[in-house]
Amino acid sequence: MIKIKEPEISGVFPTPVYISNLDRPFTKEEMKVFGKHSKSQVINSGNTTSKNNYILHEPGLETLKDELTAHVTEYVKRIHLPKYPMNPYITQSWTNYTRTNQNHHSHQHPNSFISGVLYISADEKFDKITLHRNGYSQIKPVPTEWNWYNSDSWFYTVKTGMIIMFPSGTTHNVETKAGKETRISLAFNTFFTGTMGENSQLTELILK
Repeated sequence: MIKIKEPEISGVFPTPVYISNLDRPFTKEEMKVFGKHSKSQVINSGNTTSKNNYILHEPGLETLKDELTAHVTEYVKRIHLPKYPMNPYITQSWTNYTRTNQNHHSHQHPNSFISGVLYISADEKFDKITLHRNGYSQIKPVPTEWNWYNSDSWFYTVKTGMIIMFPSGTTHNVETKAGKETRISLAFNTFFTGTMGENSQLTELILK
């Protein structure tokens, strides 16, 4: 048997997935707002969502909106390292309700830069979100175990207070819900103001 030196396996062009936590309980005022919108839902593909799709504009959610915006800003700072000021902001936001045996279809978020989810009520034993690799893999050996390099999808278990964000073009879904509790999440999209590109390279784009 030929012996080789232990190689280094390096990843390139990964999909950045940001995971954090709200790090505090939801306030009574916030839960009151969420409770109000739980009574006003529309049918989605496999589950339901709030009729209000600008829910973070609601009185009582000002602090929560500022905290989520701070996480989006941290994502940009850590992942994109922008040369020029880049100020992200939350555009649309809505709550999702997934009950036992319901699901959330595979989808992306057009007209958004980074998309995120804050879990208002989630059971770590049962609940997860699955992200999918975009594109077609022509050659697919059968692996002995799955990893980030040979997988076409990857799931993250989620729990109450968890925040997860990823590029809005990332395909994702929620598989059939197990457990008795309704999974409630607040999803949001983002865009930004600032300067993209370089003036001297004729790539400048100023967004106000």
